[in-house]
Amino acid sequence: MSYQVIARKWRPQTFEEVTGQEAITQTLRNALEHDRLHHAYLFSGARGVGKTTTARLLAKALNCHKTQTPNPQPCSFNDENACASCREISESRSIDVLEFDAASHTKVEEIRDIILESINISPARDRYKIFIIDEVHMLSTSSFNALLKTLEEPPPNVEFIMATTELHKVPDTILSRCQEFEFRTIAVHKIFERLKLIAEAENVNISDEALKEIARSGEGSMRDAQSNFDQVISFSGERIEVKDVTTALGLASAEMLTRISTAIAENRPKEALRVVDELISRGQDLRNFSRDLLSFFRDLLVFKMAGDAENLLDTAILSREEMQTHAAMFSESDLIRFFNSLSETETKLKEATQTRYVLEIGLVKLIEMRRVAPIEKLLERIAKLEIALSNGNFQANPVQATTPTQEKKTLNPEIKPRNYNFSGDDVPFPVSESPNVSFQPGSNAKIENIAVIETVEKVGIVEKNVKKMENPVFEEPPFDDFPEPTFSNTEIFSQNKPIISEDFLSSVKFKLPAISSEELEHFDDNKLDDAFENKLERLGDNLFPFKDAEKLAQTLIGGVLSQNGNVFETANGNGTAAAPAKAKPIFEIPDFDTDDAEIELPVLSENPTQEELLAYAKAHPLVRKTLRTFRGKIIEVKKLD
Repeated sequence: MSYQVIARKWRPQTFEEVTGQEAITQTLRNALEHDRLHHAYLFSGARGVGKTTTARLLAKALNCHKTQTPNPQPCSFNDENACASCREISESRSIDVLEFDAASHTKVEEIRDIILESINISPARDRYKIFIIDEVHMLSTSSFNALLKTLEEPPPNVEFIMATTELHKVPDTILSRCQEFEFRTIAVHKIFERLKLIAEAENVNISDEALKEIARSGEGSMRDAQSNFDQVISFSGERIEVKDVTTALGLASAEMLTRISTAIAENRPKEALRVVDELISRGQDLRNFSRDLLSFFRDLLVFKMAGDAENLLDTAILSREEMQTHAAMFSESDLIRFFNSLSETETKLKEATQTRYVLEIGLVKLIEMRRVAPIEKLLERIAKLEIALSNGNFQANPVQATTPTQEKKTLNPEIKPRNYNFSGDDVPFPVSESPNVSFQPGSNAKIENIAVIETVEKVGIVEKNVKKMENPVFEEPPFDDFPEPTFSNTEIFSQNKPIISEDFLSSVKFKLPAISSEELEHFDDNKLDDAFENKLERLGDNLFPFKDAEKLAQTLIGGVLSQNGNVFETANGNGTAAAPAKAKPIFEIPDFDTDDAEIELPVLSENPTQEELLAYAKAHPLVRKTLRTFRGKIIEVKKLD
């Protein structure tokens, strides 16, 4: 007898041998025992999880000859006493069980010939005429419509068992007429147990670690894992180890994946490039490696978020201790970014002509992603900076002594603003860690990153941004002995308290010149007045009048004004006659429509001179009105051709 592959040789022959679908097999056995059979079943799920196998087992149970009724435990193919019906169904040659592939029989004419014309014919030998339709989603719309009435009311001795890997392509009208069973992917440890049973029966010398790698390579499909097992047996020698499995199947070993993880964590792109070079030299599929790396990052993320859930890490290539070590290197955000970026790389590998280049750039991109700061952290830093600036006490280096140029004053020295100190990591943009260069009057100095902030107690905050200047020159102040002002420790801009002490005003050596009331004449401009008052309010002024405003003016001027405002007396009491007050200016809006006395226009010669042209322009009425309106002046006169 010719060699038979493991996937066919070890196909389950009883419901108990079906791995990973215990809920479905239990339901079918109970339906057989209690005679609660449906006339149409639909099995859906991933490839290689037991859909077709379960359909054949159900057909065998319905037609098994060992019992007078359907048998929940049909005959096994290896049983020498197996009935003829079970043996023929196992060998796919039963005359009453018709199994066909819908992908190769799509047209409605074929469905009519295979099913509709033979459905009313009684079974030749068995109890039921059974139609097993594999990949049923491949049928055409006309074929589905032709089956609707038959599926709804079939003859009493007819059963339909359909299987599909793409349930969404099956029409709802078909789904509503069937009893649906969804097959799940098989857990890795269950595939491992099945493969170990096969290895012992076939006398294959293989380590448990190698079997786990083969079980993981199946990705939940028993048939894929058994096919890979066949391939590894053909490749390896007497003893099969993990190295043989990774080489034969082109899988990324745990050592390769951990090397990539360490290279990303330690910012070593050279190591990542070496791994790619080794993969190329071994002839491994780079796209498969990308998929394995995706699974690796997924396992690390699941371990960090739900490490206590054992069932979520069945496919993990590393042990829990190893996952804990590698997961500690990254945050959840890092792993999510890695997964999304690597998914794009894996998609590009499908159509890339130079897969090596695509994978190398993709891995280097993962390493560069470690420099990306989370948006939440940046927002937190910006919020800290805003709070610090608003409180007027921002320091780039908290351990540095405050220089005279960095001193900040408030109007009330008893109230201290909150101090916010930031390290270099808490500042999202470059700030000089060195102190600002102090300068002396009259010297040249270079100042960078200056923020001058004035804090007004109980009123508001004023910020003045000083632009960065290259080597500004500071001139000597005009008064060397200019006194330092002193401020009251009371609320400013109030109706009852002065803003500046009288002692300070008296100590000022230079006084303001005396200005008469006529010179202080004010013209109302609502727009300018409102803007001025708004500015005062933003500065903290409540717009109340100063207390003793006349006394304040006398102090600033340095003398006393008489009631009529025309005599100025000095502070020492010696009265002197002041200069007579200036006449009150009278401003009248001119009437531009009223012309002055008419001036006769001069007659220009054929070739007038510049003086003649100028005299003509000054006498022209339109030019004169324009000059009055705009208060203009004639600069130049030209004669146009």
